[in-house]
Amino acid sequence: MMCVDLACILALKFITVVTKNSEKLIRGLALRKNRKKTGLFIAEGLKLVTDFVSSGVEVDIIYHVGPIAADLQGDRTMEISESDMKRITFLETASSVLAVFHQKNEDLKSFVNAPFILLLDRVQDPGNLGTLLRTALWYGIDHIALVSGTADAWSPKVVQASMSALAHVKVVLLEEQEWLTFASDNQFDLVIADMNGTPAKSFEWSSKQILVMGNEGQGASDILKSSGRSITLPGDASKMESLNVAVSGATLLYEYASSRRF
Repeated sequence: MMCVDLACILALKFITVVTKNSEKLIRGLALRKNRKKTGLFIAEGLKLVTDFVSSGVEVDIIYHVGPIAADLQGDRTMEISESDMKRITFLETASSVLAVFHQKNEDLKSFVNAPFILLLDRVQDPGNLGTLLRTALWYGIDHIALVSGTADAWSPKVVQASMSALAHVKVVLLEEQEWLTFASDNQFDLVIADMNGTPAKSFEWSSKQILVMGNEGQGASDILKSSGRSITLPGDASKMESLNVAVSGATLLYEYASSRRF
């Protein structure tokens, strides 16, 4: 149907068409190598995008369908059509807002004086990683250490699963030996989540520790296991071999928070 009245013409005037190059860039951010190369990541949904913006994460561009809140409007905001949004979304059902952000660059300086660091050793499921990030933040833990081989914290699935926790936590990725050196140099105790360890209820937390949650199938690496104390959640191993890493991590974080009376 042809648009002939003035109101229709004015409405169409402000809708931007997503170019092929822009679509290629956005779709390319599904791959870790492209996120690493560009330093960009995708967030979708009004609340998620608003949280990243309000926390000061640098915006590259925000695409939206229909009206958008005044605090998101600016020269990096573009209104697009529903059909364009469906072409660039990573969700099964497209949201009305999709934004491209610059990844936060963190270093180890702020980690040195943190009382508690959550270290994730080759946790590969994006849902587990996102859940651990937002659970850690819930309990006031905002320093997250990742070992090479862990899912990328800036992947679309992790960003969505973290429910904006990435806007507030500090994430650093290093090799496991680098984390061991960091722990030794800065007087951190390593606490390894393991099936064979001190029950969490009677565990004595130190003033500075790194809690290690290992790979879903293999647990923590041998070198990490041999470098710290083990902690476990007592249960009936005859009925269930193990707990999901996100569930285990959430329970151990609760135990730590309870010991500090958060």
